[in-house]
Amino acid sequence: MTNVIPIYHIGLIQAWFAALLVYRKPNKGAADRLLVIWLIVIGIEMLYSLLNAKYLTWLPDLIIIPLSYGPFLFFYTKLLTSKKPTTLRNIHRHLIPFYLFILIAAVWGKPIDIDSVNFYSKGPITWLAIFNYALFLIVILYYWRASLILIRKHNRTLGDHFSYRSETIMLNWVKNIAIWILSGFFASGITFIIFSTQNIFPFNPIELFHLGLLVFTFSISYYGIHQPVLYQYQKPKQIEVTEDLQTKTSQKLSDLLYEHMVKNKPYLNNELTIQDLADQLKVSSQEISSYLNKELGVNFFNYINGFRIEEAKQRLTNPNFDNETLLGIAYDSGFNSKTSFNTLFKKETGMTPSEYKKAFRSSTKKNT
Repeated sequence: MTNVIPIYHIGLIQAWFAALLVYRKPNKGAADRLLVIWLIVIGIEMLYSLLNAKYLTWLPDLIIIPLSYGPFLFFYTKLLTSKKPTTLRNIHRHLIPFYLFILIAAVWGKPIDIDSVNFYSKGPITWLAIFNYALFLIVILYYWRASLILIRKHNRTLGDHFSYRSETIMLNWVKNIAIWILSGFFASGITFIIFSTQNIFPFNPIELFHLGLLVFTFSISYYGIHQPVLYQYQKPKQIEVTEDLQTKTSQKLSDLLYEHMVKNKPYLNNELTIQDLADQLKVSSQEISSYLNKELGVNFFNYINGFRIEEAKQRLTNPNFDNETLLGIAYDSGFNSKTSFNTLFKKETGMTPSEYKKAFRSSTKKNT
């Protein structure tokens, strides 16, 4: 097993160094603080495995600490996607499988060596290993699915809060790197079954899991450090809303919002959020969202990108911008990618930006 010692050293250093970087990250949110704890726990797992492999071989050779990774993934996703203050009050209930195996290892009172597993004799250690793998599979699949459900719900309401799309706000990276946990388990699990049925253990199957965990640690460190806080919670104002007051408020907000959009062009910021706009207008994001949905029948995403499309039309038809590329016009109009620019522009006009420009030039020549 000495050949995997570098994995544990690298994983330990990477996890704890990443925890320090996330801890020192400016504008941290609750999800970042949980990620710090998670990375520390991953470092402890690497340290535990290092000690088990080289120094304290009497430590239980089972998947114990990783039983907490499913709950960590779920609560990290929940904290990222929640629009209201969320606590970790119930996390201990989700860590029951983790606590269970700590208790089993303590009560067992002797070395639990995975090399002693034998499917033919089916002794206590074999059944314990099977139970350990099965429980880990159930836990990680359950929380992975629960995390995906949270991300799907989050993505359905993105248009009410963001004027753009990106990997960080859609949390696709969370879904992708979570696959590493599943992949690492399945690879080690299949290897475990093959080796145990043949009663041959050339290496510990858990080593494959730790290799996958190392890649997972690098991935979640990189993306976690760059993941912004998605929602800033605002406590709603406790004001009795009458029909007359609602009408006056809507009219005032309508004038204020339109004037701000035309005069200051906040939509040119390609990462504009509804919270940014609310801060600029000194109103709550709930007021803007309610006005757009109820009065205009659009969400924030469509409202802002409508202005961006009009800005792009002006630039496409203005001879002063003839030397500017379509990508340059897209960025200067507030879009954050050429793909979103083409898609939204064609949806609105029925033509791609280049087709729109050619059609305008053609009609201009005919009129002259």
